[in-house]
Amino acid sequence: MYVSANHKNGKPIHMNDNYKRQLVLRKLYPHAKVLNVYGDLEDGRVKNSSSKSLRYLVSPKVKSYKEKKFTGPMAQHSRLRENPQVLKTAISFLWPNS
Repeated sequence: MYVSANHKNGKPIHMNDNYKRQLVLRKLYPHAKVLNVYGDLEDGRVKNSSSKSLRYLVSPKVKSYKEKKFTGPMAQHSRLRENPQVLKTAISFLWPNS
């Protein structure tokens, strides 16, 4: 299902009840650093509005928010954890000085 969102801040145009309940989490983790990785096969089948809506949910309250889109065959949701570029991004996010 395609969910529309404001592309500037990620705010979903329509929020389901589960998403609304998660808005309270914005206040709980002010020192958190968030890395949001998502894949795009660029075949038009899957839209990333829901992936990008995490920005609206957490970014005004967390210490930092970084979003990274990956493309290509290794960007399929189930394969992201096996993608060497995702692993490299995660490692450098967790250990920036290594």
